[in-house]
Amino acid sequence: MTGSSRPPRRTQAEKSAAMRLKLCEATLSALAEVGYEKTTTQEICARAGVSRGALTHQFPTRVAALAAAFEHLVEEWERERREHVASLPEGQPISFEAYTRHLWRVVFASPNYVAALELMMAARMDEELGAELRKVLEDWRSVRDYLSLQLLGRENEAEDPKVLTFLHLNLCMLRGIAIHGSFDASAEERERLLDAWLSFLQSRSDDMPGYHPETLTPR
Repeated sequence: MTGSSRPPRRTQAEKSAAMRLKLCEATLSALAEVGYEKTTTQEICARAGVSRGALTHQFPTRVAALAAAFEHLVEEWERERREHVASLPEGQPISFEAYTRHLWRVVFASPNYVAALELMMAARMDEELGAELRKVLEDWRSVRDYLSLQLLGRENEAEDPKVLTFLHLNLCMLRGIAIHGSFDASAEERERLLDAWLSFLQSRSDDMPGYHPETLTPR
């Protein structure tokens, strides 16, 4: 027996999972770089370096591949959010500004968010794609909101409509900056817009549910 042993052979399930991951990442990169219309099955295969048969074995239709890529992206967001929660000292929530800047950096300013926007816009006119994306989002929204409130130390207010509306308003603003930045803004301008939004929140913090006027940290 030699000193160096071969790594264990991957199971069929592991090979399939690796192929699905490769295809999802190829789909997201295509959406971000060439857009929804040009993200064809041929484009996905070329980027993944696989045959069309390998694609259709995992995802029988283009919509199935697109929906799987979106689900993979949402799972990445959830994983990152849970890791962020776990990294914080217990009982020490972060400020709303820190929370918003973190969201901007890891979600909204990333190329993959452009891919998500491409899919959501396409889903407006594509009933099949829209139905698939909504299935993913229905589960994600409640998880997303609860994890956000955990970061802010406000998880006991997960059913408060005012708090949830405030969280959703913040997400809508970040989404708007991302859309603007995807076609008509430099990185510097996007950061200025983010700074302006946070300054506005601080100036109007008395109108925002549960936030201290000076630091925007949870009370």
